[in-house]
Amino acid sequence: MSTFKKIFAKIGQIGTTLMFPIAVLPVAAILLRIGADIPTDTAFSNLMQQIITQAGGVIFDNLYLLFAVGLAFGFTKERRGEAAFAGLVAMFIVAALVPILSGVIYQDVNFGAIKEISKTGYQDKETKEILEKIDPRFINDYTEIPLPVKGFKELFGGKYNAVLGGNILTAIIVGAFVAWIYNKFNDVELPKVLGFFSGRRLIPAMAIVFAVIFSFAYSIIFPWVAYVIWQLSISLSRATQPGAEMTAGVRFTRASIMGVYGFLNRLLIPFGLHHITNNIFWFQLGEFTTENGETINGDIHIFLSGKAKDNPGGLFQAGFFPMMMFGLPALVGAFVFTAENKEQKRRVIALFGSAALVSFISGITEPIEFAFLYASPFLYLIHAILTGIFAFITGVFGIQLGFGFSAGFMDFAISITKSLAIIKETGFTGITKVMANPFWIIPIGLLTGAAYFFIGTFLIKQLNLNTPGRGEGKIKEDTTTHENKEIISQSKDVMSPKAQKIVKAFGGWDNIVDYANCATRLRYKVKDGSKVNQEALKSAGAFGVIKISDNLFHAIFGVEAEILNNEIVKNINKEI
Repeated sequence: MSTFKKIFAKIGQIGTTLMFPIAVLPVAAILLRIGADIPTDTAFSNLMQQIITQAGGVIFDNLYLLFAVGLAFGFTKERRGEAAFAGLVAMFIVAALVPILSGVIYQDVNFGAIKEISKTGYQDKETKEILEKIDPRFINDYTEIPLPVKGFKELFGGKYNAVLGGNILTAIIVGAFVAWIYNKFNDVELPKVLGFFSGRRLIPAMAIVFAVIFSFAYSIIFPWVAYVIWQLSISLSRATQPGAEMTAGVRFTRASIMGVYGFLNRLLIPFGLHHITNNIFWFQLGEFTTENGETINGDIHIFLSGKAKDNPGGLFQAGFFPMMMFGLPALVGAFVFTAENKEQKRRVIALFGSAALVSFISGITEPIEFAFLYASPFLYLIHAILTGIFAFITGVFGIQLGFGFSAGFMDFAISITKSLAIIKETGFTGITKVMANPFWIIPIGLLTGAAYFFIGTFLIKQLNLNTPGRGEGKIKEDTTTHENKEIISQSKDVMSPKAQKIVKAFGGWDNIVDYANCATRLRYKVKDGSKVNQEALKSAGAFGVIKISDNLFHAIFGVEAEILNNEIVKNINKEI
């Protein structure tokens, strides 16, 4: 395998490992939404509001720790707890040392007198009081006075430690390095005098040493990376800040960003790399202040935790609702409409009807997308373009909606109250108020669905595409429903026929090296890729199969991927 393919495969594996920390976000998001709607006019209701809000908020406040643990655990060959523990220890050390070392290294760097710096860099109370004594103008509007800024500590102000130490990008790097340490040294035997630290017990000790050395090198490089991210966050905050009166420039800028992001997001999905851009937009870029004065970053966290007044959150999430709730389900309708005969139409409905419903309700789209990705990459490109177009339209309307899991109906329903609160408390008026109403998602979605159906139908017929129910895309066996039931009804000690077919299609037990899954895919590494039978996998119910490299394959099974993988792992080496 070439070096490029190895790197590409490793980057793609991030999607699998991120499922561990991301899995807690939907529940945390629901808690934050419920907590935000609880009145605080009595002592009891105030207590309940704090309990529920804090229970959800602590997850988002410590996401970097969850990501470090998830990456360290998920990247190891054996999914061992020692790696997760070592990842947590290493992240604690790096988060503590990098701000200290960066402060020493760059304390004399002069950023000059920057007018806008004080807007985000001087929010702590002590600094503000000092500035007010120096110049009375600070009492009324201290944010508008250019100030000389020296060092990253002054630049980032009260959020210095969070920016340089407790961030998700650092957590991903630390977690990946700790996983590498575990995979490389977990079976090392030391001399008897140090025998206690042999094997897996050596990993936490090595993680500590690594974290200290890494912190020195990282403190030289990362502050400048953080500076770029910080500048992007400031730019996005200015460009997307709603305000009571939204200019045409702001409206077009935010819509363009959402449109381009939506387009790129869909293009990266076949390679499993969409998680990278998602993490940047959803957890890193942008900044806002909560009710208690805490600065938070990332579109998801800002929408859920930020106060409603002037909240810019939800801009990089709202644009996905039309495509996920209406567009792709309508494309399934096009598959049914263009199927060759009544029997194929029935089989398409049986196989993809549930996928369309899942896309509408929960926003899981891969089972549909991979059904036509390889039959027609051009149709998939049109899908990405349509996603970008309707995301842009949603941005033009100024709709703000968030999600904890994905852009399905459940998150849409939960987010409506916060979206309406942003409109009311920010003071939207006139056409801005009318257009920002989240219920516009429904007519925009219906238009999206119509575009997907008619454009999809036209392209399928004109290009004679082998989409489900046509040509090579004909569904040969209508067994998926039967096999799904067998998974549930079979004894725990017996593999279902579907799981057995999957193992055989991957070349059997002897050919499978690593068993992994994400929310919708089985991600299996094999010894000999030529033994993998992609048609057999599709016959077993896979919506599509991706060959990442000669030895790494992704089989898309939708929401049952984890259940199938758990069943297969539990029965490793049993006779099939």
